Amino acid sequence: MSHARLADAIVRLEKHRNLNLPLRSRDLFGRFLLRLLWKRQLKWQVDFNLAVRDAVDALSQGGGRAAASEDLAAEVEKLRTADQNIMAGLNQRLYAAIGGIRTEVTDLRLRLVDRETAADDIGARLDRIERRLAELDSAALDTRLRHAQLDLFLDQARAAAPRPAEVSAAPDRSSALELPVAHLLDGPVDGTRSARAAYLPVVRAAHGPVLDVSPSRGEWLEVLRSADVPASGASANRFVVKHCGELGLSVEEADPLDVLARTAKRSLGAVTAFRFVERRDAASLSRFFDLAGQALKPGGVLLLETPNPDGPGMADFHVDPFAQRPVHPTFLRFLAEVAGFCRVEVRYPDSGPLDGWPATAAPDSARAGRYCLLAWT
Repeated sequence: MSHARLADAIVRLEKHRNLNLPLRSRDLFGRFLLRLLWKRQLKWQVDFNLAVRDAVDALSQGGGRAAASEDLAAEVEKLRTADQNIMAGLNQRLYAAIGGIRTEVTDLRLRLVDRETAADDIGARLDRIERRLAELDSAALDTRLRHAQLDLFLDQARAAAPRPAEVSAAPDRSSALELPVAHLLDGPVDGTRSARAAYLPVVRAAHGPVLDVSPSRGEWLEVLRSADVPASGASANRFVVKHCGELGLSVEEADPLDVLARTAKRSLGAVTAFRFVERRDAASLSRFFDLAGQALKPGGVLLLETPNPDGPGMADFHVDPFAQRPVHPTFLRFLAEVAGFCRVEVRYPDSGPLDGWPATAAPDSARAGRYCLLAWT
């Protein structure tokens, strides 16, 4: 073998003396390099073996060059020692890296076990919650069933129990006091007839039968009969019905609102009431306006007279034992408009003649003892 070949082999041995392994193998990049480590080691070993073979060949071909052979043998021994050191270091680092990886794998397994345990705990809690919800649903269903049974029992008990006698909305209206109170408030019958005759022009203009829902002593019905205006009344007070019957007046013994409800729609020319609205509550008044609006024909009129809460008529209000509360004209106007009456006026009969009054209040309305609401359909 030539000196050039021997020199080339020694250069190659020197080149592959150090393996230059990575100092860290636990990071991600180190793990990736470990997979390539053995390939690199094998390639290095192959190159080293080829260099040794070439060196041995060179020694065998050197013949009598003893000094060169001894030097070459010493160099080969150094290379073998370096190779052993490199392999030992490589193995040590590999084992250390493998140990670190095993430790991390163990940690990951422990974490996975912890998470599985937590998942099992959550699953157990969800199962308990679902069982509790099922128990609550069952209890709620049982409660509803018991309530239904209780309602059925109560309905059966109510149906089997004797019904109490129906109580009139205003029981003292049916007493014998109404007629004497009317005389106390309105005075002699002749004076009352003369005062209410002022409403005849309004009622005649309606061209239809009249229903009076508070006939009292019958003065207004007598005025209508004298004027040949067909009229009838309704009262729940049997004393009033008897008194009007003795006068030859047609008065039905029934609640006026029930009579209005039975009346054919758009069949009346006028619905009238004196001292009526202050003796009714708000709900009853609202129903009264609705029923009157349905019973009146187009052009019909609703005529209501009541004490003026802003005038001296409040003295009569406090004397009336049947009065519940004074009714302001603004509230009556509101009820009429809500019920669908197309034209509403408030007039004060104590301030002047009824015929020709303006639609607004008279200037001296505060001195009027009564006021009258007129509402046309």
